[in-house]
Amino acid sequence: MDGRLRALAIRSLFLFLLSLVLVAGFWYHREFYQIGFTNLLIIGGFVTFLVIWSGELAFTLEEGDRLLKRVARFVVRPSEGLGAPAAGHVVRAKYETGTEFARLLIEDARRAFLSDLTDEDARQAGFRSAADLRDAGTSRWRWHPEDVVTILRVRALGGTR
Repeated sequence: MDGRLRALAIRSLFLFLLSLVLVAGFWYHREFYQIGFTNLLIIGGFVTFLVIWSGELAFTLEEGDRLLKRVARFVVRPSEGLGAPAAGHVVRAKYETGTEFARLLIEDARRAFLSDLTDEDARQAGFRSAADLRDAGTSRWRWHPEDVVTILRVRALGGTR
């Protein structure tokens, strides 16, 4: 198991345990929660874990720096498995190491086939050309030209360094 996966597993376990503790605190409000402690703890803990865990995007150091320096305005990610936030939502931007570096306001979100990305889309994402963007995505996510990607136009709300 490589270091990033181990760090993600440890952080996720910690968040899940924290979620259980938070939900256990609600048990003291018995009048409102009549479904039983065990059910409340398991279901509520899992839901709380998902809420805490969602709402973030991971970036390489290079991608994150491009966003902070405002060189890039677009984020291109595979659509499969991405719970793409709607326009107007704020997400946490984290480096792959787990360190949060900014909050991003999603100004616009759209989907397109990878093969339909233009050079302008790539420049807005901080790449020189669409071919460079596709190459980066192919090495990171094993993209294929027929894949659908999500293009998020974002604005950094501030850094947390």
